[in-house]
Order: sequence, then structure tokens, then C-alpha cells
Amino acid sequence: MEIIYSSIKDIEGLYKSLADESRLKILFMLTEMGEACVRDIQQVLGVPQPTVSRHLGYLKRMGLVDNHRKGKWNYYFILKQQPEVVKHHIALLRNVQAYRSIFFHDMQSQLSKLMPRAKAKR
Repeated sequence: MEIIYSSIKDIEGLYKSLADESRLKILFMLTEMGEACVRDIQQVLGVPQPTVSRHLGYLKRMGLVDNHRKGKWNYYFILKQQPEVVKHHIALLRNVQAYRSIFFHDMQSQLSKLMPRAKAKR
């Protein structure tokens, strides 16, 4: 599912999706892990499952993430086919050292518990 940003409202929705702390953390987590289930995201963010699902639904509606099913779990991942503006923002989250430091500092204890498991899945 690819969202085409063809109006000011579309672009506004994109920036709103990127202007939320939890959604930014989810995007960062997905760039680091490749994919994650709601339970893993919930564990890292420390928020209730419905909150994680709501954020993931918003990101999915905006065309930033998608999911696939493995057994009883839905795993979310960042879509590879993105408009350039989205690729740029995701690249910033992944590659700018200052941003990486901020996210890792904030999420380190929880994210570090999941990283060895995530790398083993790749």
C-alpha cells in the first residue's frame, strides 16, 4: 500500500504522523530491527497495547508501515516504496548520529533486550 502525497492535506498528515514521540520511536525501532510485533513495541515504549495499535494504525494509514502475519502475531515493518520526502525522514532517524543517540539513550534498556533476538531473525 503506497500513499501518494498529492495535496496539502496529505503532506499535513505525513508531518502529523512524524510529530508524535511514540510514532517516531516506533519508526526508529522498526529501522533498527527490521520488523517488530505489537508486544515488542509495547515493551519498549511502556504503553498499553491499544495505544501501540492505534499508533501503528495511523502509521499504516499514512503509508509508512505495513504488516504481515507470523502465526498469531502481526509483525510491522517500514514500507520500502516511499515518496522521497518519507525516505528522507526515515534516513534521518536511521543515519544522523545525534538522532540515534537521542533514541538509543531514551529507549536503550528496553531496546537492548530485543536487539539480539531481532538480529537472529534476519
